[in-house]
Amino acid sequence: MGYGELRRKLNNGELDLQRKEQVLGELKYFNSIAPRGWRERLHINKDKIQEFTDEHKVGVAVGFVFLIPLFLMLMALALQFAVIGIVIWALLRNRRGTPEYQAYDFKNSIVLPALKIFDEKLDLDYHHNRRDLVDEDMHYADALVEEHLIRPMNKRYRDITYSSCSYDWNNTENTDAFEFMGYKLYYEWEDSDGDKHEDVYFDGVIFKFRTSFTTEGTINIMSTTTKKNLIGVEKEKNRFKKIKDKEIAVIDTENNEFAENFDTIATYDTEAYRYLTPSMIEELLKLRKEYYICLCIKGNVMTVTINNKGYKDANRYSFTSTKPYSRSLDSDGEMENMLNGYRNALKSIYELKDILDPGAAC
Repeated sequence: MGYGELRRKLNNGELDLQRKEQVLGELKYFNSIAPRGWRERLHINKDKIQEFTDEHKVGVAVGFVFLIPLFLMLMALALQFAVIGIVIWALLRNRRGTPEYQAYDFKNSIVLPALKIFDEKLDLDYHHNRRDLVDEDMHYADALVEEHLIRPMNKRYRDITYSSCSYDWNNTENTDAFEFMGYKLYYEWEDSDGDKHEDVYFDGVIFKFRTSFTTEGTINIMSTTTKKNLIGVEKEKNRFKKIKDKEIAVIDTENNEFAENFDTIATYDTEAYRYLTPSMIEELLKLRKEYYICLCIKGNVMTVTINNKGYKDANRYSFTSTKPYSRSLDSDGEMENMLNGYRNALKSIYELKDILDPGAAC
């Protein structure tokens, strides 16, 4: 199986140069209406102070001599408050900005067009489709729990999407199609003393791939740990939903290292053994050394969760569309950094897909 269009472009470094010039022009316009950063403001104030000092050298010198004692007494305290005040003032001013800055749609004017420089079918979406995981009617987050991709959570959970990206997801025949999301599920509560607490059920990244490996049922592979207690007996620690369905097969690969790092269940054990070849077990164990990874295969959709840092350059903030609080003085450099970040994240997504999909292009 050969590489698709987007993967070929990434490997060859191909870009839509005309679209890039258009986005760069839009970025330069944004930087012309965005507020100055606090570092820039401090630099400007420093220049003004220097200019005043040069024009009034004698007066400044005489005044400085008489004010030395008072200056020494107040310098430490005043300097701290001055710096804090300038930073707060700059941040508040940046948040407010001009009416043009306030109304500017950074996501659809710059971030999305910049992403499409690589391919028109790239988007900033993630489809919370529970049918990629389960057949029952439930919320997507509950489906993640049901398929042992995240641990059980309080019913009053909250969620945050840090960033997201997709490629040609609605094309069910495209095995290069993917979806990606930086995601957090948590619950905030307050104890009897009024102290606030946060229970985090998942904080990391979610990948969805359309794979060449298909199933009739589902396969669930979840990271776990095996620890020894005080009397030396090994005890498995599984943070996920308990397996109560007697029709679900618990898979034993007869590989002790794999059993210490992963729990595996499947609707049909033959499908799980077909996926868990010796080479795939080896790849999963390599991943487990660095990542707390879980995956679910249903049909031709593989959903993967990785806690915390994500996979290499595909992290929670890889495709963030948050409007900057201040302008950049180097639009060309900012543009290159943005494109390099997208390119590296997309390559990391496909690298993970190649590891986990037995029929991936090579």
